[in-house]
Amino acid sequence: MGAVDSNGGGQRTPGAVQSLRRAFTVLEAVVDSDDPIGVSDLARHSDLPVGTVHRLAQTLHELGYVRKDGNSKYLPGPRLLKLAKNNQKAIAVVVQPYLDELAKRYGESVAVGTLSGDYVVYLAKTPGSRSIRIYTSLDEPVYPHSSAIGKMLLSRLPDERVRTILDHTKMPRFTDSTHTDPDGLLAELASVRDRGFAVNEGEQEAGMRCVSVAIPLKGEHLGFSLSAPTLRMSDAVLAEIVTGLKRAAVALAAELDGARGPSQKEIHGK
Repeated sequence: MGAVDSNGGGQRTPGAVQSLRRAFTVLEAVVDSDDPIGVSDLARHSDLPVGTVHRLAQTLHELGYVRKDGNSKYLPGPRLLKLAKNNQKAIAVVVQPYLDELAKRYGESVAVGTLSGDYVVYLAKTPGSRSIRIYTSLDEPVYPHSSAIGKMLLSRLPDERVRTILDHTKMPRFTDSTHTDPDGLLAELASVRDRGFAVNEGEQEAGMRCVSVAIPLKGEHLGFSLSAPTLRMSDAVLAEIVTGLKRAAVALAAELDGARGPSQKEIHGK
């Protein structure tokens, strides 16, 4: 006899739970792969028999959560977009208090963004309290090569994927400081990986400086971004802001992962 579901959902069988767990293991392996992935590789990554993986992948394909390329290898499917959209809304709700606190502390505009296709999209924002401040539009695509958050998110991808993105977006020039050469940008991305933050030095709008750090959340590409006029963000101020953003990023990742993160006092170093 199956166990009774304590949430009132009737009976559940261990076999059904195991199948669900295996299906998610296969789905996550498809999503985590940088390239289309075949059944044999899926079996190796998920530590499941090839026959089991084939049945699960075919079911996920029929449901639209994965799709096949011309070589019968699997990629993320269109139904995942619906889940991702709902997940991003949930993230925005959790992240808003962090943005509010950071904007209050530094007086500058802050936001959280992610990669959506080949562009950056901001999920949540809090404007700064200064009279001169950056305006951030939610859901409006932003070129990644000319923004601090874009460079931070690109730095977390393989170089070949970055080159594909840059080829698609064409790297338009916005100011005299904008990167328009893929090799030059890739060299900067290597530095971003080493130092753990990215800076936009007036590359999208002259006279403005922006800094971004990654939010270390498994399975998500998210980053904090803080923008200010260049005259208000000296190197010393930038270093202080990076420290604060990194603290908030670690705490936010812990909360989004369902773990108990540091207290607000610990987050903001008070």
